[in-house]
Amino acid sequence: MTLSLRYQQIADELRRGITTGTYKLGERLPSEDALAALLDVGRPTLRDALDVLQAEGLLKKRHGSGTYVTRPQPPVRYAPGARTGQPDAAVHSKIRTTLSVTSIKAGVKLASLLHVPGGTPVAKYRYLNREGEVAHSVAHVHVPQSVADRDLRQIREVRSPWGEDVLRLLLRAGVHVETTAQRLAARLATAEEAKLLEITIRTPVLSIERVSTDAGGRVVEAAHLVLRGERSEAVFTTPALFPDEEAADDGTVDGDAD
Repeated sequence: MTLSLRYQQIADELRRGITTGTYKLGERLPSEDALAALLDVGRPTLRDALDVLQAEGLLKKRHGSGTYVTRPQPPVRYAPGARTGQPDAAVHSKIRTTLSVTSIKAGVKLASLLHVPGGTPVAKYRYLNREGEVAHSVAHVHVPQSVADRDLRQIREVRSPWGEDVLRLLLRAGVHVETTAQRLAARLATAEEAKLLEITIRTPVLSIERVSTDAGGRVVEAAHLVLRGERSEAVFTTPALFPDEEAADDGTVDGDAD
């Protein structure tokens, strides 16, 4: 096995020990020196493996005390369009959101996403979401300042950690969203995302790109959401794919009978 995958093997071994009860809930693991000797691995590789399990919520480091086995919290559910009081939205009560709004100039990538010239003024909303003291996710929402005549910065109450407050502001400003396309990808965190979410670049994340257009095909909002992969799940409710067709479940096949 290559050195780059050795920490994953050690993480798997420790994970099995936790799930089978070798290391019990609330128990302190052996010291890093003892654990490295037990697993026949170097301390840097062991620390990488411990970082993975800590990101998964299976371990927690206590300063000056050691590393303890803990219980992972239920995943935070990304359910676009959910409203307060609905089951999918109940998880939002766990999340504390810090919202900041700035004005930027669209770079090449953002300009392409928004279908505007480079350098176009854009309002940028950043939603940084935390569960207690743990950073969980971040949402960057971008709206060309030419989309609406009125100021879109006045968000008095954060009702959605995913930036859906911006869509509500657009609606109040007379901008009607006709379609919203979302693209999901599972990958490892970038260095910038790792720093923002206080994780390592070995932590999996769920990346969601959301683009909303009006009836004329104009892009009125583009968002990029990054959620910690081991603590998140996405749920989408859509209409039936073939609402006007009846399933032929009687085993018959169209054709001439003998």
